[in-house]
Amino acid sequence: MGSGASVSEEARPERLEAREAGPEPARTSTPVGRSGSTLQADEEAAKPQSHTVEIQSETVAEGEEVSLDFESFLHNNGMLYSCFNHHGNRVYVDESQNLQPFPKEWYSQGRFITPNTESSSQLQTPASSQPAVREDDRTGTIYIQGKGTVMTYMFEERVNVCRFWDPQSGVWLLLPLQWEIHVEFVKARVQRVMSTLPGLVDQKEITAALRQCNYDSEEVISVYLAMFGEILLQASPSGDQNYTDLNSFRALLERDRVIEDLRQKLQTKEKEADNLFQRNSYLAREVRYLSEVIQHLNQKLAELEADQQEAREKIRSLLNRRAPAVPPAKTITKPAVEPDQLRQVSRLTRELNVSNKQLRSTVGQALTDMKNQLEQLKGDVGKLSQVEQEAAGEVEELRSLYRKEAVERKSLYNKLLELQGNIRVFCRCRTSSASSCCLEAADDQEVAVVQKGSRRKFQFDKVYPQSSTQEEVFAGTLPVITSCVDGYNVCILAYGQTGSGKTYTMMGSKENPGVNIRSIRELLRICAEKEKVAYTLKISMLEIYNDSLNDLLAKSLGAALDIRVQGKSVSVPGLTQIQVQTEADILNVMETGEKNRKIASTKMNIQSSRSHLVVTLQVEGSDEVSGLTSRGTLTLCDLAGSERISKTEAEGQRLVEAAAINKSLTALGQVFSALKCNALHIPFRNSKLTHLLQPCLSGDAKCCVFVNVNPDIKDVAETLSTLQFGSTIRQVSLGKATQNIVPAKNNKTVK
Repeated sequence: MGSGASVSEEARPERLEAREAGPEPARTSTPVGRSGSTLQADEEAAKPQSHTVEIQSETVAEGEEVSLDFESFLHNNGMLYSCFNHHGNRVYVDESQNLQPFPKEWYSQGRFITPNTESSSQLQTPASSQPAVREDDRTGTIYIQGKGTVMTYMFEERVNVCRFWDPQSGVWLLLPLQWEIHVEFVKARVQRVMSTLPGLVDQKEITAALRQCNYDSEEVISVYLAMFGEILLQASPSGDQNYTDLNSFRALLERDRVIEDLRQKLQTKEKEADNLFQRNSYLAREVRYLSEVIQHLNQKLAELEADQQEAREKIRSLLNRRAPAVPPAKTITKPAVEPDQLRQVSRLTRELNVSNKQLRSTVGQALTDMKNQLEQLKGDVGKLSQVEQEAAGEVEELRSLYRKEAVERKSLYNKLLELQGNIRVFCRCRTSSASSCCLEAADDQEVAVVQKGSRRKFQFDKVYPQSSTQEEVFAGTLPVITSCVDGYNVCILAYGQTGSGKTYTMMGSKENPGVNIRSIRELLRICAEKEKVAYTLKISMLEIYNDSLNDLLAKSLGAALDIRVQGKSVSVPGLTQIQVQTEADILNVMETGEKNRKIASTKMNIQSSRSHLVVTLQVEGSDEVSGLTSRGTLTLCDLAGSERISKTEAEGQRLVEAAAINKSLTALGQVFSALKCNALHIPFRNSKLTHLLQPCLSGDAKCCVFVNVNPDIKDVAETLSTLQFGSTIRQVSLGKATQNIVPAKNNKTVK
């Protein structure tokens, strides 16, 4: 059994001397159960002859002494730290087994326990042998980091002290608090305390309390109940088994204390409020009393002022009497006045003066009240104006949200149209300098024609006013054009009367190109961005003149071209296709084809297109990663001008050309009408134009139509016809477009 005597802080650690010496005499330890005399005798017999331990060192020369002091520091919080002192430098081992400098402030917060002082106050056993203790419930083992599994024994001394056997020093050392909680002897008592006091969850705190109470769990329970009351009998919040608040009962106590303080403050505030209410009532009574006093004083003041005025009148009368008497030139007989009448008149005059004074005071008070009310009303008006401004801001915010919602709704509508595959129709108004205009653009999706006082509205996917630029017009077709690279067939048509700006919309000028050039630029840009896909571009140009096909890129006039149909595929055998790589190549090819196009002068247009121009760009891409080949076709069609023959005053060859143009455009209108009604037979073969455009209008392609109109009032009939044509096209549903992808090994189209 170890000794319970305290260890002096001034006790110095033992010195380890590196020299050859024999083993230290064996030290024994006596278990619980021996008498005091036997214990004292054993302690006397177990005392070593010297506190110096001699060891053999390989790193120190023979005979040289190495000073290394080993000691343990017991902190007041129950933590035991291992310390080393070498030449005055003291360090300790922290909980993470790292060496740390020993803090100076700890010297006053605990005491040192060295092996020498431990051995003098406890029973010792030689390090080479197992300690002799009785096997009972006080015996146990525990794993300590850095020491392994060691033997523990609960010694019964003046107070119970849990020690562990240190084989290196051969003594029983005090077990640190963080390890002691894992000893079965202590763990059972900790669980006993925690089961009785559910609100107490800090096991280290319970272990420290058990040390102070000689490991008597009942005494610990009594102490905690006396200190903190029945609050510890409550379980952790919500019955959480993993509740980790180590000071939950203190938090509850603090909460109760805060609640009690707040309750006292509330009572104090309630008392103050009652006092203020009473004082308010007292002041209200004082105000009423003072108002009555003021009213009474005002009446007195009025009476005094009336008396003062009467006195002044009397003084003035007396002063007049003291003036020297002048003998009257003529005796005047004064009418006789009764004294009672004079007194009555005097009394009435005084009452009138008093009433006058009171009326002035009342009017002055009323004016003051009115002034205060006007000031208050002015403040209310200011608040009302502020509320109106806030309401105006909210209205503006609602308008902004409405506009945003309208934009989103329009975007969703456009996406729906794209998924459905409907033909997208855009209306563009040509710039005109005429004073009279027959078109009114209500918004970006509606245009109205004004004719003889009536207005007729037409709806389109997008309406481009006269101020629209080529970039804005091209932006509407951009989403459709980019899909050509992914293997979709895309067709863009320009329809309208002669001189409405079709060719300018499609071709443009060198400085300001139109949809054709910009579409090709965009395709080249997208192809250049996809590094893993190799693209091959081929371009062809033909015109449909007098219902016959002419190759605009042929070097010489050849045989007449014809259209061949194979399934859903439509081809023109013998049509010249030129492979292009850059924008310059495409521009050169298109310039060559444009020179060969048939144009002539009419009354409505100096350079009127007398044929339908069809530019076809085939885009074939081979994906190196997936091994698939995509084939997309971009068809750009600039239709010839539609107009009445009577207006153009065409004769001869111009008359034949106009008849062929109108015939093909009429056939195109019939095709769209049949598509609109979902007719079983679509008359594609009625003209070469509709026959050539059959793949673009059969549901396998995405199609955009530009409806070009002239806003001059003189062309209102042609404008109405063109807008009606565009309105019919917009109601056509082609279905979802199909992507053309061909595997590299087999030539089956993947859809």
